[in-house]
Amino acid sequence: MRKTLLSNLFPKGSNGREIGAGWFILLFSLFNTAVFQWPLYVLAMSTRTSQDWSTVLAIGTLFVFQLTISTIVLGMFALVSIRLLKTVCALFTVGNAIALYFIVQYNVVIDATMVGNIVNTNAKEASELAHPKLLLYVVLLGLVPAVLILRQRVAPSSRVRRGAVLVVSLMLGSSWLYANAQSWLWIDKNAKAFGGLILPWSYVVNTVRYYKSEAERHRVAEPLPPITGNRPGGMVFVLVIGEAARAQDFSLYGYGRDTNRRLKQDSVTAYPGAHSCATYTTASLRCMLSHKGGNGLSGNDEPLPTYLYRHGIEVVWRTNNFGEPPLKVSRYDTADEIRKSCRQDCANLDYDEVLLHGLDRILRNGKPETKTLIVLHQGGSHGPQYAKKYPPGFERFKPTCQSVELQKCSSSELVNAYDNTIVYTDDVLHRVIELLKSVKDRPSAMLYMSDHGESLGEGGLYLHGLPMALAPEVQFSVPLLVWTSDEFARRGGRAKNPSSLRRRPSHDLIFHSVMGAMGLRSAIYAPDEDLFQFTPSTPAPSLR
Repeated sequence: MRKTLLSNLFPKGSNGREIGAGWFILLFSLFNTAVFQWPLYVLAMSTRTSQDWSTVLAIGTLFVFQLTISTIVLGMFALVSIRLLKTVCALFTVGNAIALYFIVQYNVVIDATMVGNIVNTNAKEASELAHPKLLLYVVLLGLVPAVLILRQRVAPSSRVRRGAVLVVSLMLGSSWLYANAQSWLWIDKNAKAFGGLILPWSYVVNTVRYYKSEAERHRVAEPLPPITGNRPGGMVFVLVIGEAARAQDFSLYGYGRDTNRRLKQDSVTAYPGAHSCATYTTASLRCMLSHKGGNGLSGNDEPLPTYLYRHGIEVVWRTNNFGEPPLKVSRYDTADEIRKSCRQDCANLDYDEVLLHGLDRILRNGKPETKTLIVLHQGGSHGPQYAKKYPPGFERFKPTCQSVELQKCSSSELVNAYDNTIVYTDDVLHRVIELLKSVKDRPSAMLYMSDHGESLGEGGLYLHGLPMALAPEVQFSVPLLVWTSDEFARRGGRAKNPSSLRRRPSHDLIFHSVMGAMGLRSAIYAPDEDLFQFTPSTPAPSLR
């Protein structure tokens, strides 16, 4: 009886070259669960305090859970058609091979955050991640099995029989999971970490989650309340958005290396303990530019540049990066456009100083009564090829890591390359300040804050993008620097003392600090989130 049931569910096919749909699903599920999930099992073993029979059952339950999900999902595809089933399995195999490479190479967790990183990576950054070992993964673990899968002949069978495979898989899997229910507390406790390593479901489910959130984000922005107060006089405010710069490597915060030699001479105010609202660029930019800060990640309010532009403020956005929300501004310049327009002094425009090219003309053309917001979005310290983020003349610390296989570099080589990117950022910010010093007819200020931090091998982690609940502090501890001109001080303005802040500074401060420095007020302006203050002698904001 049992043999008859198995032979009905898993027929061998009419000849030796064919297998039944049930066997095809089972064999692929076993292949997928055994070959592509070993980083999950390594992580799972590390969470166990003892290596006993309970651990064997727990790991076995994790294995059966994956096997059950795989057979059920593939069984659903089989109900549609065998051709679709084989195509999906082939695509999953290639996708798993690519995902496994990055999991092994950089210890990434593939959740919605990481999918956002992948989707928003441009061609230049993607090329920096390329390595011959990736090709080996794709060919040996992806393309070769995919070809074998597509060439495998599956015996014709009725949809009733294919549906029976799905039902039996559900019953057997549920029985095991019910019998080992004691393992579920352990699985639930580690669900976030485990879920990002289960292939292919981690990237399939989280891709859906990412695009769902993106669809919500790209709805037409809701206009914010009108600006009702505007202190008389012009103003130039430069907001510099850093990339992957962590506060730990800034000498302004006590780092042992002198990575901020120029900024130390510029009398900047460094706010300690600042943190980002996310560990990847697109999310960080959304909350940086939102009046709700971190609470604005799921909102649809218009961002700061659009808000100010709508109220007659001149807004210039210059970017050597990407990932900002939809904007309406006076002028939007990409690094490529700036390079193409260059006619002289075009050296080093492959780096962040491209953002400064022609900036002096923009400042000179401003009128004394004009309020101007200039946003400079850096390429900054984005990995893994840190040594390509700065001109050769800024390689102060040697030797440096030149490989995308970061774990093959020594810790000192990796840190040297990264610290050189901070030295270069120090120079770029100093040059911004020098440009602002040349503006004599208007007060000016600069605020620099990074979108997120970076892991450099601590705890075996590299780059960024882990969920905030799992991310180490270096991925969200960021520098926050402020500089103000003498004219800004003469008109009664100054940066608040770091010790006077009521709470730990974060991205939440940016929206309100820009408004405060410019003397703008509205119903959404929050003075407690403003890094600037003016003396009582300063004229009160007038109604527009």
